[in-house]
Amino acid sequence: MQRRVPGRNAPATLRAVAAGVLVLGLVYAVFVCALPAHAGPPSIVTPVTTSDLDTLIAQTECGVLVGMASWCGPCKAELPHLVRLHKHYQGKGMAMYGVSVDFAGAQAMQPMVNKFGVEFPVYWVGEVGVGHYGLNPIPMLVFIQNGRVVDRVQGAHTEEELQALFENFLAPREP
Repeated sequence: MQRRVPGRNAPATLRAVAAGVLVLGLVYAVFVCALPAHAGPPSIVTPVTTSDLDTLIAQTECGVLVGMASWCGPCKAELPHLVRLHKHYQGKGMAMYGVSVDFAGAQAMQPMVNKFGVEFPVYWVGEVGVGHYGLNPIPMLVFIQNGRVVDRVQGAHTEEELQALFENFLAPREP
């Protein structure tokens, strides 16, 4: 009787399958390890009143409101850049808040938040927010310092342009 050594005496197709499984396992391990460890679930779009959002703004030392809507093509183009930049700037003292002005309610924005993995808070104020916060046109970035609006930037921007805007906003000011 011949002694079988696993792997050595196995048919060539079985060895090829085993090698393929091993390679797939290694690829999977590399992929999983490459994912950012700090990634969390997407935000839940939360309906708020303008007075609730006014209170949040008043308490914001350094932050950016992102005016957007689910039907806005430029908003969809800019949002992935904002998601990446939020991850970069969240530990540097700058808060980011999404403000949905969708007429159809908070549920209209949720699929977009899910699709792009938006982790910063997203609030829905509806069309009343357009006039109350001057979010026309969108996308609109509203920069806040010590509870006050200090700048507004309209239109979609590249990631590099957004990064330059954020760096300028965070730069120390001369007294």
